[in-house]
Amino acid sequence: MNLRSERGQALILALAFLMLFGLVIGVLLSLAGASVLSSSQLRVQRSTVYAADGATDAAIHVSLKNIGLGAYGDPRCVTSNPTTVGSTVMLTTTATTSDATVANVVCTWSQDFLAPDRTVTFTTFVAGTTEPVVQATVLFHDHWSPVTAEVQSWVYCGHGGAC
Repeated sequence: MNLRSERGQALILALAFLMLFGLVIGVLLSLAGASVLSSSQLRVQRSTVYAADGATDAAIHVSLKNIGLGAYGDPRCVTSNPTTVGSTVMLTTTATTSDATVANVVCTWSQDFLAPDRTVTFTTFVAGTTEPVVQATVLFHDHWSPVTAEVQSWVYCGHGGAC
């Protein structure tokens, strides 16, 4: 046996390259899997936020067009049949997006009967959850002609439901 023989070195180099490329391909496949998973989670989150935004915006426009809703002691926010929880008068309305995401808007109104304007808070939930997604506070200027709406705040709630 000759110690300086180069016989078999090609096999060792080929095995080293195969191991290196195997590790690189494994890491790339792992990253690709994580990317697919995060994309699907982002799609669900975006669908939730878009549904909540659209439902909240629609509820604000309905309240803008019907100035009697939530104003001057009228406990309705969006439609009839309000429910009372404690001293808060609420009404739930529902909107469904094209991808079948259902958003429920609960609105509460300020009970200041002497105010010329009405302040309505719209809190939007996605069906199946108890945590709010969007909360908007809107000041409706009912004494102006035409009636206008001023969004005081529009808050996206965190994963913990903190608005």
